[in-house]
Amino acid sequence: LEASPVQLAVGSWSGDMCNSQALPGGRGMAVRFAAHAVRCLLELPGNDPRLDRLAAAAVLMEQESRLGGFSCWSSAEMALQVEDVLRLQQTSMPMLDATDGDDFEGMEQFPAIEALALHVAFEQMREAVRKGRRLPGHEELLVLVAQSLLKRDFTCGRQVAAAVTFELAQCCF
Repeated sequence: LEASPVQLAVGSWSGDMCNSQALPGGRGMAVRFAAHAVRCLLELPGNDPRLDRLAAAAVLMEQESRLGGFSCWSSAEMALQVEDVLRLQQTSMPMLDATDGDDFEGMEQFPAIEALALHVAFEQMREAVRKGRRLPGHEELLVLVAQSLLKRDFTCGRQVAAAVTFELAQCCF
């Protein structure tokens, strides 16, 4: 039997890979990358269809996980949503695998930054499904992603925006 994309993805992103030790370049570089990733979500409208697709994939993948990897019903469109999640994970890997000696110039536009932001958002959605909570709305999702990536507590999107602005200004000096 061949594994479905959902079966391949269940559990493929384990642990908190978004801590400052996992991001390249130590604390300073980690904060820079994290701030750029969170900025991607700040600029993303709350009704962006990518967020809806990530939410659907989170529900589907968590159902698969609960069934022990056995396939629950899904359509070709649902399988594509899961494949999108796998692409996000794969695209963010170069950033996570980077080392201090790598050339980081221009990484702000690197697709891995946005992929990391969206994948962390997906993981926050999946965690909500796993715990039987409602899926987070845009602002709550922004706060959760910022807390995960920036390793700080936030209570609202304005605090996140201010922290990102501050961190990015620090990186430029």
